Amino acid sequence: MSTNQPRQTKAQRREAARLKAKELREAEARRARRNTIARRSFIGTAGVAVAGGLGYLVYLGVDAKNKPKSSKFPAPSEGLPSAKANQNGIPKQVLSDASWTYGEGAALDTVGASTPVLDIYFDYSCSHCAEFEGVHTQEINQLLSDKKITLALHPCKLLRQEWTSVVMNAMGVVLDEAPAQSLSFHNAAFELFSQALQTKNQSNMTVEGLVAAATKVNVPKEVSAKFKAAVDANKYKKWVDLGDEAFKARDLEGTPTVFFKGEKVDLNKLQTRTALTELVTGSTPTAQPTQQASQQPSPQPTQQG
Repeated sequence: MSTNQPRQTKAQRREAARLKAKELREAEARRARRNTIARRSFIGTAGVAVAGGLGYLVYLGVDAKNKPKSSKFPAPSEGLPSAKANQNGIPKQVLSDASWTYGEGAALDTVGASTPVLDIYFDYSCSHCAEFEGVHTQEINQLLSDKKITLALHPCKLLRQEWTSVVMNAMGVVLDEAPAQSLSFHNAAFELFSQALQTKNQSNMTVEGLVAAATKVNVPKEVSAKFKAAVDANKYKKWVDLGDEAFKARDLEGTPTVFFKGEKVDLNKLQTRTALTELVTGSTPTAQPTQQASQQPSPQPTQQG
């Protein structure tokens, strides 16, 4: 049946095509903006404040005192949860408070026998967390290798930056499909972020940049190839949300936040590359490199006093 609508003129068809092309360009621009993870303004305001060496580290504090308390998550002093999160959208090794652990010589999803727990709360978009990782990564790896600690990593999205979700989606893929490389990839993601901060160039803060970082730490290519789909679908959103919920419920005030044996650690005491080793072993500060410091014996109680 005829619609009796007049045929468009050539000029009208050309104008309609122009408008359609404009609509497609605008949609693509919106998508590109969503995928542009680090804005220059973010790089400028969140830059690492380092002047004259490690002694000038400044850690971000965010007021969370007015957040409602929750009994759903154990306090840091009560130890690690015993149950897994066990939900779709959360890596299978992750505990019910969004954390995951390395013990028994850096083995994922283990807790070292009779070893104290080092809890680190962090945000993948936190410049001060990146600086903390840069200072202490080698030391933490040595402490794990020496079976001196169990490391519990607690992610959150405190700064509300999209980059955090992107990294956590990629991290979720690695935890689920390449667990042996997960700690190395965690460190590599922070190294990528640190480089962007130092150079004020966020061009590598993309899924492709994370794939390249994963390749450097031996994440199989068939695993890193799944990063984009996970990020596009926000596959691990429940994990991101759970980390935020746990952080707020515990009345924590900023990132990074560190606990050792359930006690909050003053970050001003963690300014050197051997500070965690000294904390764990009970030794006094020395000028020795991190790898040597981790081998120092604990002082004997009978020699004190």
